[in-house]
Amino acid sequence: MVARNVGGVPRSAVLVLAVLLTLTGCTFDLSLADPAEPSLQSVGQGDVPAGTLRPAEASAALAALRVAAKTSLDGYERGCGSGEGCVFGPAWADIDHNGCDQRDDVLHRDLTQVEVREGTHGCVVIAGMLDDPYSGATVRFEKASAAEVPIDHVVPLAAAWVQGARAWTTAQRATLANDPANLMATTREQNSAKGDSTAEAWVPADPEYGCSYATVVVTVKQRFSLTVTAGEAAALKSLLATC
Repeated sequence: MVARNVGGVPRSAVLVLAVLLTLTGCTFDLSLADPAEPSLQSVGQGDVPAGTLRPAEASAALAALRVAAKTSLDGYERGCGSGEGCVFGPAWADIDHNGCDQRDDVLHRDLTQVEVREGTHGCVVIAGMLDDPYSGATVRFEKASAAEVPIDHVVPLAAAWVQGARAWTTAQRATLANDPANLMATTREQNSAKGDSTAEAWVPADPEYGCSYATVVVTVKQRFSLTVTAGEAAALKSLLATC
């Protein structure tokens, strides 16, 4: 076993020093705490974004969500390039101010064997491998055919609009649209099949991911105080029962 270093000093050496100082009557205070986990963890088959509720927590949160019918889509607009008029703000804003847009942040998180473009400060992903959580398939991402690996809004933006987000400010909606907790790389086939559907109308093709999908949806709904329909709540409850 390899000893973990503490400030560049092997843990074994620190422990020996501690014994010697104790025997001589000296005291000291040195933390051996492990480093914190990264804020973005890999998402693949069976995985969920960091911060997602555990199944039992998600079940309790689901029960507390307000049940209501979806409202009108009137006023919803997403397909605009410059950001002007986009009700969820410009696409892929760098909301965490790390210098990379949210799309590339998610690709870095969800892909393995990532390759980046030189001169972009390690931001722009040009290749990698995706273990698609929705289908279980493994596909290669290439920048030249980036549309084959889109970034899905797990809670669709159109659904969010009719389940509470219509009343928000554009800045609040932009936070949801770019929140890593609600973003997941997938295949074009799965993204197209899902569209703007919620759980009563669509579930992942891979039944093994049903539980994880439900926990992500409920986490986002709780975080942003979005409503659920009765049918959606029933579908999410059934998915959580498979956990």
